Amino acid sequence: MKKVTQIRGLRVGLLAVAMGLCAPPTAAVDDSELELLLEREAAGSREPESEAAAEALPVLAVARETPVAEVRAPAPAPARRQLEEIVVTAQKTEQGLRDVPISVSALQGEFLQDHAVATLTEAAAFVPNVRVESISPSSPQVFIRGFGTNTFNPSFEPSVGLVQDEVFFGRGAYFTESMFDLARVEVLRGPQGTLFGKNTVAGVFNVVSRGAPADGSESQMSLHQGQWGERRLDAGFGARLNDQVGARIAVLESRREGRVYNTKLDRREDTLDQSAQRLRLSFDPTAAVGVELIAQRSDTEVNFWPRQLLDLDADTRAYLENFDPAIEDDPYDFRTSFDIAGALTKSSSTLAASTRWDHGDALGLEQLSSTVVVAYSRLDIWQYQDLDVSPADLIRLAVDRENFDQRSLEWRVTGSADSLFGWRDGVQFVAGIYAYDAGYHIDTSIVAGRDLASYALTNDAQQLLSGGAVSGLPGGALGALGGQLPPLAAEAVGDDYYRFDFYQSTRALALFGQFTWDLGPRWALTPGLRLGREDKRADASGQGVCRSATATQEVPVDATQQCVVQALLAAENYSVPGIERSEVQLSPKLSLQYRPRDEMQVFATWGLGFKSGGVNAISFKGVDLEFEPERAQTLELGIKSEWFDRSLGVNATVYEMQIDKLQVLAFNSVLFDVTNAGAARSRGLELDLQWLTPLPVLSLNASLGLLDARYRAYPNAPAPVGQGMGARQDLSGRRMAFAPPVSATLTPTLDIPWGNWTLNAYVSIRHQGGQYSDTDLDPATYEPAHAIWSAQLRLARADEAVALALGGKNLSDRRVLNQVIDSALFPGTYLTHQMPGRELYATLAIRF
Repeated sequence: MKKVTQIRGLRVGLLAVAMGLCAPPTAAVDDSELELLLEREAAGSREPESEAAAEALPVLAVARETPVAEVRAPAPAPARRQLEEIVVTAQKTEQGLRDVPISVSALQGEFLQDHAVATLTEAAAFVPNVRVESISPSSPQVFIRGFGTNTFNPSFEPSVGLVQDEVFFGRGAYFTESMFDLARVEVLRGPQGTLFGKNTVAGVFNVVSRGAPADGSESQMSLHQGQWGERRLDAGFGARLNDQVGARIAVLESRREGRVYNTKLDRREDTLDQSAQRLRLSFDPTAAVGVELIAQRSDTEVNFWPRQLLDLDADTRAYLENFDPAIEDDPYDFRTSFDIAGALTKSSSTLAASTRWDHGDALGLEQLSSTVVVAYSRLDIWQYQDLDVSPADLIRLAVDRENFDQRSLEWRVTGSADSLFGWRDGVQFVAGIYAYDAGYHIDTSIVAGRDLASYALTNDAQQLLSGGAVSGLPGGALGALGGQLPPLAAEAVGDDYYRFDFYQSTRALALFGQFTWDLGPRWALTPGLRLGREDKRADASGQGVCRSATATQEVPVDATQQCVVQALLAAENYSVPGIERSEVQLSPKLSLQYRPRDEMQVFATWGLGFKSGGVNAISFKGVDLEFEPERAQTLELGIKSEWFDRSLGVNATVYEMQIDKLQVLAFNSVLFDVTNAGAARSRGLELDLQWLTPLPVLSLNASLGLLDARYRAYPNAPAPVGQGMGARQDLSGRRMAFAPPVSATLTPTLDIPWGNWTLNAYVSIRHQGGQYSDTDLDPATYEPAHAIWSAQLRLARADEAVALALGGKNLSDRRVLNQVIDSALFPGTYLTHQMPGRELYATLAIRF
C-alpha cells in the first residue's frame, strides 16, 4: 500500500511540474486546482476532469512553447466536401433524389438564380433530352425525349405536364407564368400517368416555389440588367409571424426592349413586359394540422411576333419590294419587315389551398397522413398579328378571345406499415382521388388585308389556288404588276374574314395508388395504378364573313358563296355542335429497386401513359374534326449513385419509349391541322453528374443526353411545299423533329475564398446536335449541330448576404435558328425564329 501511494505521489508531482513548465510566463498553477488533482489521484478516479479543470489546462500555451525540433502530432486532414442531399416530391411525398426509381433531374432555386436562368427555355438547357421553345408566351413548345406538342393549333393539350405547388395546369401557356422565387424545378422524364394523370406521356415539370420559413424571417432580391434593355426584378419576402402563422410574398417585374428590328414599322419586335405576384400563407393550428393558401397572378404583354423570312424567290421578292425596298431574307441578322403592329397580352390568376393532417398511427398503419389540394385558375389571351410576316398587308390573325378556366381537387393519403399482410418488410404508400373540370373557348379570325387583291395576281397566289407552279410570265412579272394595285385592293375586298368559334368542356375523375414494398434490406418493389375517365363536349364552327365596299353591314355567306379569305384558304362553312367524347384511361407502373450499398440504387421501371384525344379547334373544312388519344409505354434501367465519400454523384438511365397514334400538326398552307401520325419510338441515355473535385475550389456539373427518336409508322405525312401543295410522303423510319441525337452541358466552377468574400467563376458549354424543326422534315428546317458558350464572374460575401455577378450568354455570338416553318402565303419561303445572340448582363443579389 505504501508503495502504491508513493507511485501515485510521484505521478501527481510530475503532473504539477508539467503544469508549471507548460504554463505561460504570466500563468501560475492555482493551489486549488492542484489540490483537486491530488484528491482525484488519491481516490483513483478515472472520470474525465470537470469542464472548469479542462479549461485550466494550458493547451494553447503548450503549442506556443513547443520547440521547433519537437515532434508534433499530425493535424487532422480536412474533411472532404460532400454533396448535399436533394429532396424532391416526384412521387407525391418528400424523398431524396437518389431514392426515386425514375429518370429525374432537379435544379435548385439557388442554382437557377446564380446562373441567371430566367425562363424554362434556359433551365431546360441543363437537363438532358429536354427542349423548351417559347417563341410565343401563349404557346410554348416543350419536348422530352423527342415527344412534345406543337401548340400553334390550340386543340392539343400538352404532352408534358406542368405541376406547380401540387396543382396540375391543363394548358401549355402556364409554362411561361411561374419562373420566379423558386425552390426548385424537377423534370420527370417518361410517362408519369400513375401519379400525375393524363397528358403526361412525355414527362412532367414539377415546379416548387419558396414558402414561408420555418422560423424567423428570410428575404431575397435579385436585380438583373442585360442587353436589349432587359431589366428583371425577382424578389421574395418571408417571415414566421408567430408559432402558427407564416407568410411569403414574391414579385416579378421583367422588361425587355426587343431583339428583332422591324424595318417597315421602325420598331423592336419581341418586347416583353411581365408583372407577376405570388402570396403564400401557412397556418399551423396544431402540430398535426397545417393549412396553406396560395394566390398568384401574372400579366404579360409582347410585341408580336419575332419572325424573319428565309428563301425569298424572285417573284416574291419583286412583289414585296413594292412595299419595303429594304426587304431581305437573312434569318440570322435580327431584322424583319411586316406592316401590322401586332401585340399579344396574356393574364392568369390562380387560387389554391392545401390542408395536411397527420393522423399518427391509426388503423394498423404508421405515420398516416392525408392531404387535400383544391385549386381554381383562369387564363385569358388576346393577340393580333401579321400572319404573312411581310410588308404587304395580306392576312392578319385576330384572336379576339381565348379563355381557359379550370377547377381541381386532389385528396391523397400517405403512410407506412411494418409489412404487407405479414410478408417481408415495411411498406410505404400513397393513394388518392383526383377530380378536374375545365372549360376552353377560342374565338379567332383570319382577316383580309388591303393588299390582298394585288397579291391575287402573283405567282404565289396562283400556286396556292392551283396547287402547282405558274408558267407563262417571267419570274416577278405578276408580282411587279400586283404591287401597283393596293388602292384597288381595298375597294375590291372590303371587310372580309374567316372566323373560327370553338368551345370545349372537360371533366375527368381518377383513382390512383402506389406503394413501395421492402423485400429485404437491399430490394424494393413499387407497383402503381391509375384508373381515370375523361368526358369532353365541344362545339366547333367555321364561317366566312364579308362586306363589299357598297354593302351596309357584314353578312355571313351561304354554302354557295365564298368570301376572298375563304376562297384563299379553300375553307368551307360549317357548324358542328355537341361533339362528345368519353375515354377510360389505365396507367400502370412497376419499379424494382436494388441497393448494393447505401449510396447506390439500381432500378428498372416499366410504365404506361395516356394523352387524351380531342377535337380540332381550327379546321377549314369541318370534317374529320376528332383525333385519337396517344398511348405511351416506357422501360427504364438506371443507376443513382454517390462515390468517393459522397463527393461524386452519377445518375444515369437508359430507356426505350413507344407511342401509338402520335398526335401531330400538319401544315395546311396557313395554319396547322391536327392528326394522328401512327407510331413512334424513342430510345437513348440520360446522364447527370456532379463532382466536388479533390481540388477544394473546383466543382463540375455535367449532363449528357443521347436520343434516337423516330417515326415507326407515318405513311401519309405532309411533304415539303417544294414537292407541291398538299403533297404527301412516307416518314416511317425517319428521325423526328425536335429530337437532336446528342445534347450535353459542362459547367466547371471555381469558388475561391477571398477574406470574407468568395469569388465564383464558371464557364458553361452547351452542345446540341443537328435537328429538324418542322414535322415534314424539310431540309430547309434542319439546324446543324452547334455549341453555345456562357460565362460568369460572381463576388459574394461568405454569408451570401450580397453578391454581384457579371456574365455573358452565347459569348461566341453563335447564330442559331430555333424553328423554321413554311410561310403562310409564299410557297417555298419560310418563317424563322432566331435564338438570342451574345448577351452581356449584370446581376445584384441581396439576401437578408
